[in-house]
Amino acid sequence: MKIIASLFIILIFLSACGSPQVYKDVFNKDGGPNVRTFNASVEDCYLAAKRAVLSQNFRIEKEDLQAKSFTAARYFEDGKDSIVLTANANIIAAGKDKATIYVSAVQHVEKVRTKTDRTFFGLIPVGSEATKVKQEERTVEDAEFYKKFFDAVEKEIKALAP
Repeated sequence: MKIIASLFIILIFLSACGSPQVYKDVFNKDGGPNVRTFNASVEDCYLAAKRAVLSQNFRIEKEDLQAKSFTAARYFEDGKDSIVLTANANIIAAGKDKATIYVSAVQHVEKVRTKTDRTFFGLIPVGSEATKVKQEERTVEDAEFYKKFFDAVEKEIKALAP
């Protein structure tokens, strides 16, 4: 029994050594394409960011008015599958009448899986159940995507100005 436990621990250790260490580059650079500071209040930036995603057919799925953060999602159909783009935005004060918007986006594919529950004489399906399974999740790192988002936010901030 001890030999099996020891082999199991060694196997876990070796599998951990072989996996890529993606965390190494996480805190190495300041800012990035997904951060921008605006000369507007936190309230105006929050409203502008929400209006920017809503104008692009995103749906607000979670919102925290006190923390000035929200999660929005947009669904794209691809046959039976759905591609879901989720954006998380956080707006934080950066001085007098200045706010910084941090946004991160994740794209994943939801595939439809159909399971036949039973058949009639083993030939004709009588009942089935369809479920969506999340697959292929990845962080959006495209600088152009974030540039377009911040351009839309800037446009909305200008529209809010008196």
